Amino acid sequence: MRYKRWLSSIAMPIPGPRYKYTRFIAEGAPDTAGLYALWEEGELVYLGRASSGSTIRACLLEHLAGNVCPCAAEATHYSWELSLQPDAREAQLLQEFRKEFGRLPRCNADAGAPGGRGAVRR
Repeated sequence: MRYKRWLSSIAMPIPGPRYKYTRFIAEGAPDTAGLYALWEEGELVYLGRASSGSTIRACLLEHLAGNVCPCAAEATHYSWELSLQPDAREAQLLQEFRKEFGRLPRCNADAGAPGGRGAVRR
């Protein structure tokens, strides 16, 4: 599928390792602002940001608790990127994804992202 090609390209959102998405491992995520990606196996299903006093760790834990968007409940892995401007970086990555695939990641689309009804914004 085309999205898998995108994931392995230079434009891949949040390059770096993917971590198994469990509470124990998510508690080790950065306690700072930035972006995070939720993956269901090899598919990017949600791209979010932690800004305005929130942290990547807090957002990941909110998703795990089921307090954000039910669509992401099946996520198996996550990755993150530190950013001084997470709002702008999230918009950039979502725009790149939409340009490549003609749509947002499926849970961003369900949440009406960016800043949609299912998104954590602090």
